[in-house]
Amino acid sequence: MRRLGTERFRSLMDGLPLPVKATVVTLMALLFSHMVIYDLMSVSFFSPMEKAADFRFSDFYTIVANERAEKGLDSDVVLVGLDGCDRREMARVIDDIDYCAPAAVGLDIAFTPPPDPDDDPLAEALANCDNLVMPVMANDEGRVVHLSHYDSIVDPSGGFAAVNIQGTSGALATVREFTKGFVADDGETVPALPVALVGLAKPESVAALERRKHSVEAISYVSREFETFRPDELLDNEDAIRGRIVLVGKLHDAGDLHVTPTDNFTPGLRIHAYTTATILSGDYTRRLTPYETYLLAGVLTMLLVWLNMWLDQTPLRAIWVRLVQLALLYLMIVVGTIVFIRFNVDLNFAYPMLAISLGVAMCDIYDGIFKEEGLVDCIGRYIQKKYLTRYGHEENTLSDSFDAAGGDNVAHHA
Repeated sequence: MRRLGTERFRSLMDGLPLPVKATVVTLMALLFSHMVIYDLMSVSFFSPMEKAADFRFSDFYTIVANERAEKGLDSDVVLVGLDGCDRREMARVIDDIDYCAPAAVGLDIAFTPPPDPDDDPLAEALANCDNLVMPVMANDEGRVVHLSHYDSIVDPSGGFAAVNIQGTSGALATVREFTKGFVADDGETVPALPVALVGLAKPESVAALERRKHSVEAISYVSREFETFRPDELLDNEDAIRGRIVLVGKLHDAGDLHVTPTDNFTPGLRIHAYTTATILSGDYTRRLTPYETYLLAGVLTMLLVWLNMWLDQTPLRAIWVRLVQLALLYLMIVVGTIVFIRFNVDLNFAYPMLAISLGVAMCDIYDGIFKEEGLVDCIGRYIQKKYLTRYGHEENTLSDSFDAAGGDNVAHHA
């Protein structure tokens, strides 16, 4: 009987050259990994997966880089804690900071109305401080919300700036990024607090940030420390404050603690300090574009799939493939860490790791479909048995009858 089309198709796919077969399997793995990320993650049933998705390879790189021995004291940013201070003490702190002639002063604290408006030194201190930036909040609806009682009676010399911590409204729990500004409902852009402070102290750094044309930027947390003064230490450290950016706020407020790649309880004031130092130093992280990530995943998956198929006929093929997988995982971690520390490039291997894992599974699926005695062979035999056997039997019977008749005629003529 003639060979079925399914058998010919199976032989064709099983007999493809190794590079072509590896390419087909790699494309299958990339397609399925895309479905896993963008389809399964969108189902509400998988909400725990969404929470687990709050992880980036850059978090691991940041932790490793931050554990190094070399840590530098930032020369541009100073912190002043107002924890436990009353209104009069806060006014004295602002006067003392202004006396030390800083480059800019940023407040990350909201002031309530005074008990006695006629005896309130804080309003005068705020009005007299040079290069003072006061806080506002930009909400998701595009409105700017004033936080302090003094916003309507004091015109700060440095203006108002948004103290939003998250880079975007849809950001996850871990604070990794900052945004340059927020568009208000009147169309005006309110700068973020660090951007406003750097604009007063070092405008060229803000210009360099604008030239990058990125909506958000990664915050550099690596190996940075900041001088932190108590209110009674300011006048004794005039030289450490002069010409620097001073951030003023609470450092031990339980309602203003955030998760960062290096710590689970980072005060918002310190996050603003890291952001300010990032802008001043120009220490921006270069992240791979989606196309670069797909290319990296495709190359690594193709390498493993090709090796898996090449080792198909060798003894202990399974253990060799697993060893190669472990080696690739180790190399991704080591290479990614070195590139992040030395070149500040974030090689996000999360998607390549998923594609590689699926690549090995797709090799088994491909073999299960197109190998001899595989799925295609089973389907072909089922079709033959179910639909073709009866017709094939009748055809064979007619053939046999014709051959017998022909044989009799030949015998008669002989």
